[in-house]
Amino acid sequence: MTLIPVCPVEDLPDGSRKIVNVQDTPILVLNADGSFYAIEATCPHQQGPLGQGIVLPKLEAKFIKPGKRVDEYFSETSLTISCPWHGWEFDLSTGAHCGDADVTLSTFEVVQKDGELFLDSP
Repeated sequence: MTLIPVCPVEDLPDGSRKIVNVQDTPILVLNADGSFYAIEATCPHQQGPLGQGIVLPKLEAKFIKPGKRVDEYFSETSLTISCPWHGWEFDLSTGAHCGDADVTLSTFEVVQKDGELFLDSP
């Protein structure tokens, strides 16, 4: 386990963001409702600034069959971030694209230690 320093916990209050470079890849670290997330900051579609995207609860649905939804609702536990250029959405916890599971961004665990935030890098 390699810990990459981000900042003091107090420097990343709720709703704030910070970009950290990990092996020349920009990683977005953000605080959403007191939970910390870290995901690649560049959208794979056309290299849009994912780090500037909107964070919202994930839209989920129950299906009867393809094309037939019973109910749509916003998740109470899963958050997404959408690219401001073309709206591609990614799950903040897993990095998976919300419409195509074959498209995935790297995510990192955010570790709090002695009042500091770190990324856990493999």
